[in-house]
Amino acid sequence: MRFEQLIASDALIPSLPSTVAQIFGEFQKPEPNMRQITAMLSNEVGLTVRVLRLLNSARYGSGGRIGTVEAAIPLLGLTATKQLVSAAAVGGAFKQVPGVELAEFWRHSLDVAKIAQSLAASMGQDKGLAFTAGLLHGVGDLVMKTAMPDQPCMQASFAVDADRHAKQTAELGYSYADVGAAFADKWRFPQTIVDAIQHHPDPREDMESEALAGILYLSSWGGRAHELDLDAPALFEQYPRRVAEAIGFNEPDRLCSENPIEWTGPEEAGDFA
Repeated sequence: MRFEQLIASDALIPSLPSTVAQIFGEFQKPEPNMRQITAMLSNEVGLTVRVLRLLNSARYGSGGRIGTVEAAIPLLGLTATKQLVSAAAVGGAFKQVPGVELAEFWRHSLDVAKIAQSLAASMGQDKGLAFTAGLLHGVGDLVMKTAMPDQPCMQASFAVDADRHAKQTAELGYSYADVGAAFADKWRFPQTIVDAIQHHPDPREDMESEALAGILYLSSWGGRAHELDLDAPALFEQYPRRVAEAIGFNEPDRLCSENPIEWTGPEEAGDFA
């Protein structure tokens, strides 16, 4: 399937859900009505669960776990709430994908998001953007898998296939990163996230202006290393130093630890999916 044909299909890249679109409409007003936003969120139980799951996974500075939307919004603020609602809505956009266990897909994606947030925090970058980019980095693969599940380049497990971008580009002329960027753009995510998703599988040598793409590359590597159950010597041997040095990340011990984050459990991923 041609790239233009794929991204033009509303069946494959669904439009923004009506509730999310209404919430965004309220956000765009000069003085958003937070009570109305809270009410709209509360009426969508599945979306609320995913918002709270993401909030607690990202740990936005709260002392404990946040259990209600009413408590979450004042903590997050307008920008972060809008971003988190968008990311949570993505989880509900994919009901069934051929050959994909969605809870496992989101478990891995949440792991990458947590790593990205941790790296961004250590580098003085925007933690919220990094978390959201990590969560969304593989969404393009779900779109492609839905459209062409029997394509040879789609067969290996997304979580452990380090050559997926190269194989898809050679076979199709584009990859999950290109499709994921188109998805993020259609869903009105910030351009920084769109660019990071598109460029993360093959970051440029000069990445000073694309630090988020580099963070996403390192985070994807860390998530994949966990899936492969690499031990400490293997982690240091395979550590992507070129990318780390290009974006100024100088803490290899942090990423090469066997537990750089609290890994996502089945229940956490299941609630999100």
